[in-house]
Parts: sequence; C-alpha cells; structure tokens
Amino acid sequence: MTTPCHSADRNMCCPGGKIAALFVDIDGTAMICQPYFDGAFEEFATVMELLGVPRDASKKALGDIYYGSMPHRGFERERFPEGIIETYHHLCTEHKLTPRVDILPVLERIGNAPFFRKPELFANALQVLTRAQHNFKLIAVTVGDREVQKYKIRQGGLDAIFDETIITLREGKEELVREAIEDYNIDPAFSAFIGNSVRSDGVCLSQTNFIYLPLESSLSKNGDKLPADTGFKTFEVVDWRDAEERAIKRLLRQRKMAMGDDEGKSALHAPQPGACAACQKRRKR
Repeated sequence: MTTPCHSADRNMCCPGGKIAALFVDIDGTAMICQPYFDGAFEEFATVMELLGVPRDASKKALGDIYYGSMPHRGFERERFPEGIIETYHHLCTEHKLTPRVDILPVLERIGNAPFFRKPELFANALQVLTRAQHNFKLIAVTVGDREVQKYKIRQGGLDAIFDETIITLREGKEELVREAIEDYNIDPAFSAFIGNSVRSDGVCLSQTNFIYLPLESSLSKNGDKLPADTGFKTFEVVDWRDAEERAIKRLLRQRKMAMGDDEGKSALHAPQPGACAACQKRRKR
C-alpha cells in the first residue's frame, strides 16, 4: 500500500502526519555555475583589451553593471548578454572609443555561452541526493530562465531525482518554500534548504533548517547575514558528503527519535507511532 508519505522504497513520515523534505538550490550548489560566467568575463576582457581597455577595468565594469543591478535586472537568459553590451558602450564612452557594430554579435555570443554549456554536477551531489530521496521529498528551487534551468536539470541527470522543480525569475525563495511547506504538509523542523548563498538561499532559514554548502560564492555581498532567531538550525558543511553525514543524516536521526524509533531501526521500516493515519492503518495490516 502506498500512502502520501510512505511507499515500497520511500519513507518521508514525520510526527503528526506531516512529511520531510529537502529543498535544493541548483546553480552553485548541485551544479557548477560560476566558472562559466568567470570565463565569459575573461573573454569580454580579452575583446576589450584588443580595443585598448585594460582587462581589470573591463571585468570590474562588467561586475558593477551586471551583478550590481541584480536582482532588478532580472534573471532571464538574455539579461547577461544585455549586460555585456551595456558595459561595452559604457567603456567606449569612458575610454573615448567609437562603438563598433561588428563587435556586438561577438559580445552576444560571449553572453549566451554560459547558459548552455554541458552541465557538470559537484562531486557526490547525485549520489547523496539519490540516497536522500528514500527519506525526503526532494524539491529543486532555482532562480533563472525556465528553459535554461530545465535543460540543465535534465542534462545533469537530476530530473528523475526531484519530485518537483520550482523555477522563479525573482529572488524571494523563502516565499516559495513557505508555500510548498503548506501545500505538501511538510514538517519544517525535520526538513532543510540546501544552498550555497547566504543572500539567496539563506533567507529560507526563516521557513526551515538551512544546510549551508558554500561551494561557490556567486551573487554574494559583504554583510550578507542569515535571518536571526528563527527557531531553525544552520548546518555548515564543506561538500556533499559532509552535507550527508553532518546534516541530512542528523535530520533523519532526529526524525526517527521523534517518531518513537529509539531502537535504531531503519527509516525504511514500517512507520512508527506518530505517523499519518494512512500509515498507521498500513502498519496494522
């Protein structure tokens, strides 16, 4: 018998009939992202250097104009090439250069390149998430262009891992997490958001636990802070294996104890006291 929180190979049961979930950021957490943008910065700097603009000045200007205007600029795929072209015109004015129409297609190509590179997962991300799927509902929560994000998740082999993928074009992941917690009857005390950004992902600490996995530092700013006094925990880890051992397994152990499983039984065994009504009925059978 399959219930909302229990099936032949999955047990997401929490006390009070709720379920446990892991919300997972994609870019910079599950998949390598920032090096592709860093490469685009370098290509842009090379073009500008050929035109007489110092490399460092070009990279700084692009960072100020593109990242400095986020999230107001938006996260659609075309925003990055637009930012590069805007920076080109800015530098032409600053360095008294005559803008060249023939340069624009080159800059557009540079700006589009990071979005459709072959996706590369961080070490052990797929393995850890595959194991976690047995005990948690897995929900991807990512900011970006829908077409691009779906492509990356599919090509990275993660589409079969996630129960749901939430893609947004604006920051404010905590609102999306709050809605999912309500809609799926998730217990936030035994769930967590896994992310690399204090600014973009850490805000979800207001809704559930936060597994801080700083594999990349994209879109971070000095002074970024996690929400205070939320009642939830922050697990600081260094890689995906560390996240599994020192955060995901801890949440699972705490959940088992809360369910009355004080004998160290497997979380895949029949649901313990405190499970949902459907699972209690299943257990009696």
